[in-house]
Amino acid sequence: MKEIDPGELERLGSALRLAESALEEALEAAENLGNFDRRFDVPRAIAGAQRLVQNANEAVDAAREKSP
Repeated sequence: MKEIDPGELERLGSALRLAESALEEALEAAENLGNFDRRFDVPRAIAGAQRLVQNANEAVDAAREKSP
């Protein structure tokens, strides 16, 4: 297994925290706007992005546990 750079891991964790915050704001704004685009369910798409970020956070946590 490749050695994990702790600095890069922290950088990724920090970026994911920023992404979580931005997605929370985006979801709130989309919910406030209501159904403004018939082609897409914007709140649902944002919620999907939040799940992806959560998955990435789980991977970062697992890598932290494995790194020395």
